[in-house]
Amino acid sequence: MIRSRHKARRSNTSESLMRRRTWHTCQPIDLHSLARQWFIGAKRIELQKLARELGISRATAYRWAGSAEQLVGHVIASLVDDSFQQILQGTTSTGSERVLEVLERFMSNARRSRPLRQFLAKDAQLGLKIVASNHSPVQERTVNHLQQLLEEEVERGHMTLPVESNVMAYALTRIVESFLYADLITEATPDLKNASTSLRLMLRQDS
Repeated sequence: MIRSRHKARRSNTSESLMRRRTWHTCQPIDLHSLARQWFIGAKRIELQKLARELGISRATAYRWAGSAEQLVGHVIASLVDDSFQQILQGTTSTGSERVLEVLERFMSNARRSRPLRQFLAKDAQLGLKIVASNHSPVQERTVNHLQQLLEEEVERGHMTLPVESNVMAYALTRIVESFLYADLITEATPDLKNASTSLRLMLRQDS
């Protein structure tokens, strides 16, 4: 019985020391990384539970993330970054065809993403706010990637644009969102083929 008490004390002391070490060594990136793991695993992201897992206070978690909604937005935005990077490395076309190829593969990846679809299915209104609103880091990151891609192809002489690159990037993003999340916006079945047709018209090059 005495040994059992000693073991319990040692265990409690060890856990306390671990929490204190974590408190001093844990960084905002650790919170983001854990939240990303939970998102990919279809686990609900709650700041209080994340804080407990990391051994930090709830106040610290909120100071770093702002809110669970904001944290989810940044997690999905990081997945957008990964998707674009992977797609761009595998493209061989140029000009408007390259832009279209990237967009088609991006939509396909998003459509097949089980974590994303499960997240959106839980709360469509909140999900749309996070992935497709003007204040969303997801939309902002998507527009930024497309703008950079458009500018690269224009600078290389592979295509021309009828409007500024940021305007075109935003327009393309909105088309992608309207088709990709059609089931949540209008309860229509997402039609990526029609999305591709619309994007091709937007990117058409006048001879």
